[in-house]
Amino acid sequence: MKLKYITTSLLAAGLFSFTSCVNDLDVFPLDPNVVTSNVAYDSAESYTMALNKIYSVWALSGQNGAGDSDIAGLDPGNTVLLRCWFTLQTTPTDETKNAWPDAWVSSMNSITWTTAQVEPIEGAYQRAMYIVALVNDFMKNIGNAPTEINQAQYAAEARFCRALAYYSLMDLFGRPPFITESNYSLTPTQLSRAELFNWIESELIAIYDALPVKADYGRAGKAAVDALLSRMYLNAEVYTGTERYTDCIIRCNNVINAGYSLADNYAELFMADNGENAAANKEIIFPIMADGETAQSYGIGAIILGTRGSNQGAESGISGGWAGFRGTGNLVRVFEFPSSDESTWTADNITDKRGIFYSEGKSVDITTSNLTFDTQGWSVFKFTNLDSNGNPGKNATFPDTDFPFFRLGEIYLNYAEAVARGGQGGNLETAVGYINALRLRGGASTIGSSWLTANANVGGTSTSVQYGNLLNERQREMYFECTRRTDLIRYGLFTSNNYLWVEKGGTPTGVGVDNHYNLYPIPTTDLSVNASLTQNEGY
Repeated sequence: MKLKYITTSLLAAGLFSFTSCVNDLDVFPLDPNVVTSNVAYDSAESYTMALNKIYSVWALSGQNGAGDSDIAGLDPGNTVLLRCWFTLQTTPTDETKNAWPDAWVSSMNSITWTTAQVEPIEGAYQRAMYIVALVNDFMKNIGNAPTEINQAQYAAEARFCRALAYYSLMDLFGRPPFITESNYSLTPTQLSRAELFNWIESELIAIYDALPVKADYGRAGKAAVDALLSRMYLNAEVYTGTERYTDCIIRCNNVINAGYSLADNYAELFMADNGENAAANKEIIFPIMADGETAQSYGIGAIILGTRGSNQGAESGISGGWAGFRGTGNLVRVFEFPSSDESTWTADNITDKRGIFYSEGKSVDITTSNLTFDTQGWSVFKFTNLDSNGNPGKNATFPDTDFPFFRLGEIYLNYAEAVARGGQGGNLETAVGYINALRLRGGASTIGSSWLTANANVGGTSTSVQYGNLLNERQREMYFECTRRTDLIRYGLFTSNNYLWVEKGGTPTGVGVDNHYNLYPIPTTDLSVNASLTQNEGY
């Protein structure tokens, strides 16, 4: 990659050379008068700006608006990290299919990608590694920060951001190149997936005491560390071969005791004022922040505009939609309706009000994805650019809506599943209480302890799995929040022929695919310039 603009003009070019296109490296200062890294870090404000830049990479493609990219060769609209994370975690799954004719769409819908360059795969990889580069440079300079900067906390926050970036890379790619400020190399090698898991875990534990329990909104505190660890431990058997459910429960308890509480209204968690509305943000542990005026990008914008048709803008606070992502029949059927007669189903008569859809003129099922947005598959209106009072956000193209990367609802689900799977330190009664709190907020009926461990059909199909009720509940609570691919892999269903959905494996009704698709390929743009890297098995 070619790195262009870096806030506060981080010019330690050698630190960035690990990225692809090593011989095409080009890092320019934001301020034409700033020419060296040591000059860039010349005030307390410059350290704060650099830390803010690190946080911002999930939300923004570059420093100069939505049309700018920090990484040359990556489209600034299509490859915002949040947008790529959303695409890779939802589009291949039973939650959504995309209707666009873009080159990447067919293979992503069908889980048939190859090592040929796929835009969201490339974007997720390169931008996450960009965060790693920024943090490595920040860590080499933070020791020189003036006394008014809390060096320990700033360093801990930056290291959290790097750990989060490596978590995303571990989850998506398994074995990315590994480099920190301590092991600089032009050709960094890879850790095994289990070794990377262990490094991320140790890094998060090391920074824990330097962080406040609850940080300012949008920044990382102890609760964000606990939330990330709880997600990692829930999936530890996938990442390392060893289950860690007891550790998951410990981290869930830490978050639960940190002072967060469920939002009063589920829908308000995904509205344009979710960061300002105290009734909603009390649940949000760590958001990817957005602002229609000061932080314009196609991150959350792609999720909101991409799920609306061209004539569906006014009811969502946007100028018009892009007719892209919409729900599958599996997603719709995980919700309850007054009748089993699907001909009577509409978005308005879902009994669980967590199901936020638009169904007029649309079939429940998608039979073919390409250019059928207006007629096949219900639109998902979960995220919106309207605030809790019904007013539109500040900009009709760039929403104000923050993306809740971690929130208490997920922690309740993690706790319940970890207890059901045999983790120690929790109990079924408490787990049932947490699930019922989520269900009652949505207007669903309550459950008992046997529900947690029972075999149940998933996604409205005849496929029955143990803990299937919990998998369905995760989808009802967390759909379109970028956990579905990870959840399906944990349950052994992402590639399996036992649980199918539209276009899985490239057929209308779905077929199983090879297990190597549980990981994405390391981009050839990086393999071609670093002989130390090896491709994931099967590619």
